[in-house]
Amino acid sequence: MMGVDGRKVMAQYSLDVTGEICPYPLMMTRKEMGKLRRGDQLVVTVDYAKSAEDIPRWAKEDGHTVLAVREMGGTQWEIVLEKG
Repeated sequence: MMGVDGRKVMAQYSLDVTGEICPYPLMMTRKEMGKLRRGDQLVVTVDYAKSAEDIPRWAKEDGHTVLAVREMGGTQWEIVLEKG
């Protein structure tokens, strides 16, 4: 399977946390990342601007790779993380 960046991916999962406000999107993302294996990707959809900043910051600090943060129009973002 190829990821959004063209690299081979073990598996790709998605998590939609739209409608949730801090701290829930980050907490839910942390929990989901904890279930994944190294090299797996998680695509997180958020609609809360603070989460679009906090989740990538946390991911880097926790040793994961942030592959993309894309604004999907209006007030929605897609964050692609790879478990480190």
